[in-house]
Amino acid sequence: MEQVVLDTSVVAKLFLKEEWSDRTLKLKDRHIEGEMEIVAPSLLKYELINALRSKHFTRSEIKDALEVIKDYGFVVVDPEDSVFDDMAELVSEYRVSAYDAAFVAMARNLDAKLCTADQNLIDKVPKLKFVKHIKEF
Repeated sequence: MEQVVLDTSVVAKLFLKEEWSDRTLKLKDRHIEGEMEIVAPSLLKYELINALRSKHFTRSEIKDALEVIKDYGFVVVDPEDSVFDDMAELVSEYRVSAYDAAFVAMARNLDAKLCTADQNLIDKVPKLKFVKHIKEF
């Protein structure tokens, strides 16, 4: 089964009415139907809390959103040591944040695509063809 790493810029669109939210819902449906497996580092939960809080979600709404991610069966895992080594390389080579590097490194280590809505990230890693904008899904 194809694995796809979703970064927080995409997962947040499950809860926010933004451009590309419709694509995110389709990816979620493909995951639920068993066509693909959505994977993310545990950092996703921290970033999602911040993203939703910045949009004035209440404590209860944030808690519900985290429960929804769990209910959907997204595979949210702590990265292996090899992912941290890869993150250090990505931070140095591409000048991306450690946060972005966590998602990129996980995708690379899983030989999966990374789905992001962050054009700035894509612009920083043009050689990494597995990093794709959500519009490509």
